[in-house]
Amino acid sequence: MQPEELFSMVFVMGMFAGVFVIFMAMRQRSQLLEMQHREKMAMIERGLALPPERPHAFVLRERPSFAGRSMTFGIVLIGIGFGFMSIVGIAAGAPEVGVGIGGAFGVVGVAFIVNSLLSKHASPPATLERALDPPRPPEVPPL
Repeated sequence: MQPEELFSMVFVMGMFAGVFVIFMAMRQRSQLLEMQHREKMAMIERGLALPPERPHAFVLRERPSFAGRSMTFGIVLIGIGFGFMSIVGIAAGAPEVGVGIGGAFGVVGVAFIVNSLLSKHASPPATLERALDPPRPPEVPPL
């Protein structure tokens, strides 16, 4: 087997493995939700009181902060840049072109990382605990 064939075979198998892992995770989540539903229906049929729901179960999951998403996207872009750099540099036999294309993605990734580091100091988003607390009077600075 030639090295090119082996590389493409490993690449395709990796893609299928990723899809399989995602499929299994979705299937497991579906089965978990179905079991919870059956448990609640059985309790209702027997006339038992359902346990109180957690208040945050009805609220959408809190999204990660902008800084976290920006950092993640920056790291992914840098990885894509290195990928393009190696693919174009090796496949085309032109390392200068590979550095140009991959470097462009890398620079944008670094910009996202810097943006995430700068936006960490912004005010934190409102959390569920703060949303459930009663409003507080504004603090008066001491004289």
